[in-house]
Amino acid sequence: MKSLKTYNSEINFDERGFLRIAFNDTDDEIDFDEIKQQVDACYIITEGKAIPVLIDVRNGRKNLSPEARNYAGKNNPYKHLKLAEALLIKSLAQRIMANFFIKIGKHHHPSKVFTREEAAIKWLLEFVQKK
Repeated sequence: MKSLKTYNSEINFDERGFLRIAFNDTDDEIDFDEIKQQVDACYIITEGKAIPVLIDVRNGRKNLSPEARNYAGKNNPYKHLKLAEALLIKSLAQRIMANFFIKIGKHHHPSKVFTREEAAIKWLLEFVQKK
């Protein structure tokens, strides 16, 4: 399994054909440098291929700086490499933030929020088969 770590996350390629980004349990704000490391790590792991992505934010409370939010959204040079995005959450506050992120993000790929990992993976696997 291909894997890279940043200060706030671990990024793995799941053998079933999707990328998993799991945030650790710190409450540190994610700044521009951290989000850039994460985005670059995703590109390295996927070798520039478009695949579905599972983002697990169940651990901790993650706030993105305005610069990080801008880079992760509209200025992300690799945004075209996401076939679909599943956001895995555990609280109502995370659901509100995730839905807000999806609505303002103007993504060019399907995005959906989940509380159950199995459901998120099942949904993502639909996009793996479409490749």
